[in-house]
Amino acid sequence: MERRTVLVLASALSVAGCAQERQVEFVESRKPATELRFMQTRTVTGDPDDVMRGVIATLHDLGYRITRADAATGTVSATRQAGLRLAVVVQPRPPGQTVVRANATLLGLGQEAQVDSPEFYSQNFFTPLGDMMHRQLAQVAEADQVPEAVRPVAERAPTRSGNPTAAPAASQTQGSAR
Repeated sequence: MERRTVLVLASALSVAGCAQERQVEFVESRKPATELRFMQTRTVTGDPDDVMRGVIATLHDLGYRITRADAATGTVSATRQAGLRLAVVVQPRPPGQTVVRANATLLGLGQEAQVDSPEFYSQNFFTPLGDMMHRQLAQVAEADQVPEAVRPVAERAPTRSGNPTAAPAASQTQGSAR
């Protein structure tokens, strides 16, 4: 009888532990959407598929681990050192141009904050992307249409089976960066 009680109690505690998922508050940038769009977006000459491959290769070279890649929507999410996340959207733009938009977030204690430093995007993503692709990347004009900024896909700790799962809430688009 005592063993049965212990098993029931242990089972209840493990279910309760799984149900208590930490809520992470998203802290949006206080910069205007137009300023964010300008620092996060570049155009590059080339086919979107080639640019997408270049984005993935650049992220790998920079030490990121790809957490999600979707060719149909042109999005890639990646994580580096568990605290830095980057989502990239690649979309065609005629003639022969592709627009690339990156959105980075830093994960801290109970918060995920949007990176809003132009130097970060330039030095830590766009310059290495241009170098890897052997192409010049150009800033977009403020009046140009650019893709929506996408929040990077969060990654949960590995399950008992050893397979990590993606957190569903992190794949939502970000409303203020439009």
